[in-house]
Amino acid sequence: VGLTENEARAAGYRIRSKVQDYGDVAYGWAMEDATGFAKLIVDDDTGLLLGAHIMGHQASSIIQPIIQAMAFDLPAQDMARGQYWIHPALPEVIENALLALCGEPPWPPPRRH
Repeated sequence: VGLTENEARAAGYRIRSKVQDYGDVAYGWAMEDATGFAKLIVDDDTGLLLGAHIMGHQASSIIQPIIQAMAFDLPAQDMARGQYWIHPALPEVIENALLALCGEPPWPPPRRH
């Protein structure tokens, strides 16, 4: 829904984006999902969500909170911290992407070799 990164840049937005893998959250890990992901795009100046792309199990349900946030101009920070996120559940992929976009520590943490 919304804009792609290229469309947002062409429209003059300064953007941030985050791709979050399904396997990065407990539910996705338990499903052994190695292909599903969510990508969120926000306006760097306002924090408003400009676009979201989700591919994977329950994508049509997981994207609904993003549609609502975009419709009601809810900034990413408010969406990430202004509600409870059920655990374990696939919508945590959205929560983790939002937290990363808001400067929270990345999850999962970088792997050390």
